[in-house]
Formats: sequence, C-alpha cells, structure tokens
Amino acid sequence: MNYVKAGIFFFICWLVQTTLLWRVWPFEAAPSLLLCAAVGFSWLYNRNYGLVYALVFGLLLDIQTQILFGTSALALVLGCVPAMALRRHFNPENPLPNMLSALLATLVSVFVTWGICHIFGSPAGILLAVRTLPTLLISHAIICFILHISFVRTIIKHGRDRRKRRGGIAYG
Repeated sequence: MNYVKAGIFFFICWLVQTTLLWRVWPFEAAPSLLLCAAVGFSWLYNRNYGLVYALVFGLLLDIQTQILFGTSALALVLGCVPAMALRRHFNPENPLPNMLSALLATLVSVFVTWGICHIFGSPAGILLAVRTLPTLLISHAIICFILHISFVRTIIKHGRDRRKRRGGIAYG
C-alpha cells in the first residue's frame, strides 16, 4: 500500500465519521474511525502512514468540530505511539497486540483530549470522559480487529510461499 491508497482510506474514514457515524451511533460515544485507522496502519506498516494521516485528518477534524485547534490531531498522533511501540516486540500478524494497542490508544486519546480541554477551561468533567470509556474501548477493539483481519493478508507477504497471490495466500 502506498501513501495515496492510505490517504483515500483515511479520507473515507473521516467522511464516514464526520457525516454518518456520529448521527446514527446508538450509544453515548461514537467510535473514532480515524483513531482505529491510525492504530491499524501504525501496527501493520513499518512506515509512518498512520502517524502522518492521523496528523492531517486530525487537523481537519479539529477545523470541523473542536473549539481548540490541534486537540484531536495531538490525541490521534499520541494514540499511534502504543501501536508503534508494541510493534517492535510482537509479530504484526497477531491481532491481539493490535487490539491491546487500540485500547491503549483509546485511553491516551480520551485523556489527552480531556486534559487539554480542561487546561483551557472546558466545563466538561473527568466523569464524562470516564463514562464514555467502556463504549469506546469495546468499539475500538472490535473495529481494529476487523481492520486487522481485512488488511493483514494483503500487507504481510510470505516470500517462501509458492502459492501466494496478491500478497495473500491462495489456498488449494
């Protein structure tokens, strides 16, 4: 995957998140597709796709939704750090560390956003951030698992497999 395809994927995530997901999500806090995509790309790729596009689309999200400019971008970029750190110690084909990095990224994102808003005088308390955590943790883990299962076959290539086709394994 190159930067253009990753950019198109992040654009689709941003578009769905800002137009559709926040309006139809039945629970209190809608998941951040941009955070899940940033974590997934930081986990699966050895390049900085997730980090770069987290910054770009985080700034777009800030322009559209936040009062403080840069809050979402910083939270998304810092959310990529657990995935990049765990990738060094675990096999990228394993989805469980990816889900763990999604949980850590969710915690980092929620508390960084709340902390910055609290420093600049937002009336939202810590209880609001903590109350949304269970829904966000579960939804982000599920979304990152689905992204991992969807992309792992096309990203990780096994050079010794003689029946490989388009990066995935052709069975039979």
